[in-house]
Amino acid sequence: MSEQTGFAGCGCDPFPTPVAGCTGCSPNEALTCEEESILARMREIKEEVRPIANKLREIHQQVAQTSDWTELYGQLEALRRQWAEWEKKLEDAVEKKLIYLGHREPSA
Repeated sequence: MSEQTGFAGCGCDPFPTPVAGCTGCSPNEALTCEEESILARMREIKEEVRPIANKLREIHQQVAQTSDWTELYGQLEALRRQWAEWEKKLEDAVEKKLIYLGHREPSA
């Protein structure tokens, strides 16, 4: 199945066809495999951020600038950078889908 055009290496159709009776394309309602994967990683990052952010608030209230605070803040900044990277990947995946569906023209 992976030899077919439009199918990902995992064997699924990365651009699912709208269901019968569809009155128009709804690219926001049908996620591609790539978008689902990206969104899953973004959720994982968010889950990592929450406890760090909560701990930072607690520490910051107790002590202005400790080594714990500095270390946790560094971890939070690294996760924010990861988030920005995955957000860009998601934007690219959505753009790819919109081009595939004919809503946008491919860039030159």
